[in-house]
Amino acid sequence: MQLRPYQLEAYECTLEKFETVDSALCVLATGLGKTVYAAHLINHFRETGRIMMLAHRAELIYQADNHIQEICEVESDIEMGPEWATSFAEFKSDVVISTVQTQVAGRDGGRMTRFDPNEFSLLIIDEAHHAPAETYKRIIKYYRQNPALKVLGLTATPDRKDKKAMGQIFEEVAYAYDIRDGIDDGWLVPIEQQSVVVEGLDFSAIRTTAGDLNGKDLAEVLEFEEILHGIADPTVQLTGDRKTLVFAASVAHAERLTEIINRHKPESARFVCGTTPKETRKIMFKDFAEKKFQYLVNVGVATEGFDDPGIEWL
Repeated sequence: MQLRPYQLEAYECTLEKFETVDSALCVLATGLGKTVYAAHLINHFRETGRIMMLAHRAELIYQADNHIQEICEVESDIEMGPEWATSFAEFKSDVVISTVQTQVAGRDGGRMTRFDPNEFSLLIIDEAHHAPAETYKRIIKYYRQNPALKVLGLTATPDRKDKKAMGQIFEEVAYAYDIRDGIDDGWLVPIEQQSVVVEGLDFSAIRTTAGDLNGKDLAEVLEFEEILHGIADPTVQLTGDRKTLVFAASVAHAERLTEIINRHKPESARFVCGTTPKETRKIMFKDFAEKKFQYLVNVGVATEGFDDPGIEWL
């Protein structure tokens, strides 16, 4: 897969930055192909050691694995939950993809101790705005026992609400290309907004938490039947037959909204949340990608790193 011009520039800037620093951040807006860029870097660093790639959700692990197989022509080892990367030298992959939770799970330092830091030339952290968290810092500290290791962070959103400094993890920003750059250069479509007035919807009593609407307060307001109809009716009218991703404030909100949309258009909507079984979720995402249903209503799942270019409405 050939790199786009900005991806190539990011690749070259990263290698140049790693000549003088050991850790760097690459900022690419959503939809601009962070994993494709990272896969080309993986090919470069495979010449000097193995690569460990970290993410925080199973969907991100499998998406990364697909891209790496396609671009690097290598089958990754996955270390996640019941999946264990091989420890036999002759069968080890050049690339290990693991969740943060799995790396720190267990006693005696966690499952990361199964891996020898000196075997690795590059540690990649997907959704790297999470990296200031203590679990991430533990993992980084472990692998940086290898003084030759480079650490690369990938994110579309480097600004954290809690103001914890990314600079405590990454020495430099190797490259930044934001959403406006992507739109101006024709790689992302312009955002078109359609406002809908929902009668009776009142946000005045909703508190704010960390600069955003309080989730519990918001869910209580949005779960009223009248409000749900006020949201579902125009959603169905405006979207027509186009593939649509819906964000809900709670599981109850998602479940009820899905039910009402299906009254309008039978079997057109499904909902997914954190408690949806992994295999069910995997099948649901596959069916949505293949347009077997139109509306995917989600609660905190189809968010960071979710990859489906066929979506036409949010």
